[in-house]
Amino acid sequence: MKRMHSAVLAMSAAALLSCAACASDTPPDPGRHADPAALAWVDKVCTGVAAGSAKLAQPPAVDDADPAKTRDAMVGFLGRLGAALEDMASGIRAAGVPPVPDGQSVVDKATANLAETRSRLAETKTRMEQAKVTDQASLRQVIAEADATMGKLADPEGPIKDLKANPELNLAFSESATCKRVYGTGS
Repeated sequence: MKRMHSAVLAMSAAALLSCAACASDTPPDPGRHADPAALAWVDKVCTGVAAGSAKLAQPPAVDDADPAKTRDAMVGFLGRLGAALEDMASGIRAAGVPPVPDGQSVVDKATANLAETRSRLAETKTRMEQAKVTDQASLRQVIAEADATMGKLADPEGPIKDLKANPELNLAFSESATCKRVYGTGS
């Protein structure tokens, strides 16, 4: 049973948790260092992402004897994921415009992708809430439909990929001690 809903959870959480790649062990250009203002901006973003990620600490409970209860737990998780994505978007907006060339366009793209992800997530959550689940087969059907919807995400890797597309921000993400602390190693 746990394997059945793992695809939905993996796809959903990937949108948020992919931010674990905020930092890397080696900077893109070892001879250059990030601008202190860009580094400060990235630190704010990583701190905000960490706050959103905390909402996902408790995965949904699986009750093999009660498929409806499992569905409800997954609906709750999708709700927490939606809130975490909103927190992430708010954190990016609260950090302001990054002090790098094309900073506003980078933020706009990242927050637009977050908005699309939240919209798909809300659709999935609503359909899952409304689905009649009476047995394992009906639960599998609901999960398959959720997987199909979540699979349509524009970029399941999350907004950090959009932010790191900017070379200055990419360098700042790779050097951020805050990001490394928040996400463990320099992964």
